[in-house]
Amino acid sequence: MADPGNVSTTELRRHRGAVVPSWEATRHSLLTRLKDLGDHQGWQRFSDTYGGVIHGLALKAGCSATEADEVLQETLISVAREMPDFRYDPSRGSFKSWLFCVARRRIADLFRRRARQERNLAGAAPEWEQLPDPASDPLNPVWEDEWRQHELQCALERVKQKVSPGQWQMFDLAVLQDWPTDRICSLLGVNRAQIYMARMRLNRLLKLELGRIIAAETAGPAAR
Repeated sequence: MADPGNVSTTELRRHRGAVVPSWEATRHSLLTRLKDLGDHQGWQRFSDTYGGVIHGLALKAGCSATEADEVLQETLISVAREMPDFRYDPSRGSFKSWLFCVARRRIADLFRRRARQERNLAGAAPEWEQLPDPASDPLNPVWEDEWRQHELQCALERVKQKVSPGQWQMFDLAVLQDWPTDRICSLLGVNRAQIYMARMRLNRLLKLELGRIIAAETAGPAAR
């Protein structure tokens, strides 16, 4: 589990300008909407929320950009097939773990197709594909990192919605864009103390929101 109290500046700067749908949208309301395959808005929101995580996993697994697009589409199709019988069961694991298994299977399918096409692999599966225990899967830490970045994006968006535009701008320039303090003071007409207070407040809010997101994920319902 990610430590909500340990958010590095480097991590935060990876998310400059990123906007994602609200984390709550991934809970019961959105997943229930997905039972209706004709709910295009619901499916678009699901794709917007999780597409980057799935695509990033595929890229880091060794897929090309085109192959990662294919993995994303196939994963969405697989989720759609599961939705008619989808049930919440917290005792059977988290939604995050379920989605990882779905995406991983689609990556494995792609590598099998690639092996058949290249022929020189003689049908051998990649070593990571042969591992029976998901906990020891080499792709598991990759997925955890992608999920961590998604959680940070969600937490940043929550914080942005809770503070004034001026405070967010100071935080954005000082933390996410790493501007020199003097330059921020000159541009915004503020002093160093105001920038310091904005950074302190928003960092506290960020840790709080990230902690809430992680707690909700840990306690949240899982797919069957």
